[in-house]
Amino acid sequence: MQYITRKSDIRIRLQECLQAYDEEGLITSCDVTYKTLLSHKVKFPLLEFCGEQFYEHLLEIDHIQFCDHIQSLKTEGGNVILGIMLQKRLDHHYEESIQKATAYIADADMWYVCDIIGERVWGVSLLQTPEKTMAVIEAKTHHESHWVIRSLGAGIHYAIKKGLPKVYVKMLFDLLLTCANTTNKEIRQGIGWAAKTTAKFHPDIIRFRESELNNTQNVANWFRKKVAIGLERHQHAKGN
Repeated sequence: MQYITRKSDIRIRLQECLQAYDEEGLITSCDVTYKTLLSHKVKFPLLEFCGEQFYEHLLEIDHIQFCDHIQSLKTEGGNVILGIMLQKRLDHHYEESIQKATAYIADADMWYVCDIIGERVWGVSLLQTPEKTMAVIEAKTHHESHWVIRSLGAGIHYAIKKGLPKVYVKMLFDLLLTCANTTNKEIRQGIGWAAKTTAKFHPDIIRFRESELNNTQNVANWFRKKVAIGLERHQHAKGN
């Protein structure tokens, strides 16, 4: 296994994958992608670049089959590639991209699947079409898979960090509060991450919800701790 850190190196390997697609078809290209890219350690920005190139080069009709095959390989880096491809398809294939992201995350066997896809699909979707995606996020807080609920936290964290307008952050924090009493470890990780980021970037939202946060019947101590950490980080960023 090699550790690939340079774009010049990744371009050579990526070209092998694209050439295999052009000359021998989709399945062979997926096999080459595994051997040349996904069986090695590759920096995430380079894998994101690969995802963009696959999206541009592959026929649109092959996008989802390619993602399905990459997902079936169960590699960490594969999630970056398919996350970017689904993200790129949001404009013209929104519902399908949301459905596939949900299915891939629900099929997860490791926490990083939720976080990688959640940031790149839920997070970017919130930034691009916040009102439409708010409805999706709200519905998925009731999803049967704890992995899917965890992934929402990753997406919310990403969107807030990248400048999601405060009006949507307020609504999202209300949704986070509905999950604030869960005992599931994975949900706590994702929801807590988003709560911490909310407090770091928008402490005024936390002050406005202080009475709800102090309701020990509805809000568990772990949630308050995450909020407290976020507030501390906000003060530290200000130099206090």
